[in-house]
Amino acid sequence: MKAADAMRATGTMKAAGALRAEWTKFASIRATVVLSGAAVAVSGLLAWLFGSAATRDYTEATAAERLRFDPMDPAMRGVFIVQLLVAGLGALIASSEYGSGTIAASVAAVGRRRLVAAKAGMTVLSALPVSVAAIWLMFGVSMATMASHGVPTLGAGDPAALITLLVGPLVLTSLALVGLSLGLLARGTAAAVNISTALLLLPVFATVSPGWLRNVIGVYWPNTAAFRALSADPDLPRLLGLGILAGFTAVLLGVAFARFESRDV
Repeated sequence: MKAADAMRATGTMKAAGALRAEWTKFASIRATVVLSGAAVAVSGLLAWLFGSAATRDYTEATAAERLRFDPMDPAMRGVFIVQLLVAGLGALIASSEYGSGTIAASVAAVGRRRLVAAKAGMTVLSALPVSVAAIWLMFGVSMATMASHGVPTLGAGDPAALITLLVGPLVLTSLALVGLSLGLLARGTAAAVNISTALLLLPVFATVSPGWLRNVIGVYWPNTAAFRALSADPDLPRLLGLGILAGFTAVLLGVAFARFESRDV
């Protein structure tokens, strides 16, 4: 029993050490720090822009159009850009060592499984606070912008807003893990970012796609399904929409891990 406890303690210490090493790498790479700050700053800027646009639209709207106005729509419209930055952060955490040539040394130091686990942990620890700040800043800035011009707004405690404020950061963090997986698979920052951008922006083409494909990428595509699940009146059951993204993220992480274990670094 003592031997087993000692082994578990040693494993825990090694895992903690691997995570600390990933934090050191994260903090020492200027791009990761800049990208984290940029994601939050862009969130505030987009919220102000979309909030201002919504103010103009509301002023010119008819009475019937005003009744259909949803303050959360302009508030969260910027998330479609912010998701690219958060996914890029995950990709950078995975791929930066390929660019610097230190990946082989990291594998030799902590092992493949522990290294992937540490990178996934670092992705969550970095992307989650960034995602919380981005979602809440978008909400606060857009609502303040609209309220200053007499446009109807929602409070943070409103049920329509609360689901987005609480679950939205988890959705963005999942997309960061998607970026991490693509970084491990592509073994290069540029390739991983390009692939993640294509995957996340594919729903833009839903309106020009054939009927069956329009339904797939416009409703059931992982990031689209999750974002739809956050709306006040989702056209997908919330658990289904969020589950699609969770399942996609888990499968992609599994594929990336299996591929990382089976090939030369």
